[in-house]
Amino acid sequence: NPKDVPSLRTLPLNEEYQTPLHLAAANGHTEIVHLLCTACPSCIKRGDVRGRDALMLASKEGHDTVVQILLTFSPSGPEALLEGADVDGNTALHFASSNGHLLVLRTLLAAGADSEKRNVWSWTPVAYSATVQAEVYFKGLVAEVERRKAVRREAKEKGTGGAVRIVSLGEGEEM
Repeated sequence: NPKDVPSLRTLPLNEEYQTPLHLAAANGHTEIVHLLCTACPSCIKRGDVRGRDALMLASKEGHDTVVQILLTFSPSGPEALLEGADVDGNTALHFASSNGHLLVLRTLLAAGADSEKRNVWSWTPVAYSATVQAEVYFKGLVAEVERRKAVRREAKEKGTGGAVRIVSLGEGEEM
């Protein structure tokens, strides 16, 4: 119960300036992550000594459910959390890619992560793909996300999609 969590005004930090949320996210403790996100939503975006937030740590370790919880509870919305980068400019997508966590890649891209964002060495997340298979999968995911965005954009511009058309039956017709 979040009300049972002691006051988080003075956050306990370890020597790397990591909060309990950082540690729970990195270790895949979904229930603890959920509890801490509920009790201290402002902790979600907080970076450690290297600027890594809980989303980056969960992505690095491949904890997809934790990634989903963090994106859901982010007080500034998932977009702001996905834009975060550490001191080297690496995003959660860089960490998921470099460690070959394909399910996390899919989750981050579906949430709107920027696959073209470059770190301080000008490397994109796809450049860090752990294997050739991961790189091919990653590029396929990016293409799929781009196709979906194009379809949504087209539907919005044309004013189509998302509506239901009701057609009445003619005389003598039955369902």
